[in-house]
Amino acid sequence: MPDLFIIMLFGYPAVGLSLLLSALGVWKKKYWLVLLGALLFIPFSYYLSGAPGSYRLPLFLPAFQVFSAVAVREQQTRWAWLLLIPAALAALYIVLLAVLYQAR
Repeated sequence: MPDLFIIMLFGYPAVGLSLLLSALGVWKKKYWLVLLGALLFIPFSYYLSGAPGSYRLPLFLPAFQVFSAVAVREQQTRWAWLLLIPAALAALYIVLLAVLYQAR
């Protein structure tokens, strides 16, 4: 049972929910949803910061979502969408790594 909790907290379900909440928050112009998405993204970014060669750089990914929430609050939706791109690209990169590893 604890393994399931760890998977839900650090794995793809939390990342997907985080990005979904952030995108929904920007679309509906609700900054608190984007902040909730950033909060859910923190464990995944902490996990990514342990990868070789990253040197704690992924820890800044939730900050982009926080800045996106600030942009939503300031009615700058174009900036809010742009600031969500780094987190989405990081999640896409990990998904592609997992798929390519399985195809090997």
